[in-house]
Amino acid sequence: MLNVVLLILPFLYLGFIFADRFGVWDRLGGLDLVEHAATNFELSYAPDASTPVRLGDKEWAPLLKLTYKYSNAQFPTDKQPLLFARFVALSSGRTPSEGPVLAEWTAPSTPLALLYHDWPGHGDIQLADYRVVGTIGELREWISNAKDYRRFLVQDVFLGTFTPLLGFALFLIDWKKERS
Repeated sequence: MLNVVLLILPFLYLGFIFADRFGVWDRLGGLDLVEHAATNFELSYAPDASTPVRLGDKEWAPLLKLTYKYSNAQFPTDKQPLLFARFVALSSGRTPSEGPVLAEWTAPSTPLALLYHDWPGHGDIQLADYRVVGTIGELREWISNAKDYRRFLVQDVFLGTFTPLLGFALFLIDWKKERS
């Protein structure tokens, strides 16, 4: 039995690495959807640039989960958020200045907000109707932090536990052979 475990564990770890490199874990955890939303928030000139993420959108649940985990904002407990949007870009640029957009840039310091009021077209939004949760740059950091944490669990915790256990198991196998 121990020999089977010793054979399987390295292949499981190798499988994790391949799945990580090919984005399988990102798709399973919804981080690919959050990355898509972040990329959209970084657009200022392309068609459908910086489209808000609404309750019910496929990006909604993983984006909200990441925001609650990493944002320093104080969230109201008596309201359900309805919309995740960015403010008007603090600074942006595009190439070329006219015609079809070939490249564009939006300041990473552009604020992101979680709204508790549908927008646009439902009157003025009051301070109680939204929370600034971070910036586009911070959203990118949150995505990176989530990926790093997953890698920490597998590479550091799993390998940190697996390597000594593997050594001990090999010692036991060798010791049993010597006693026989």
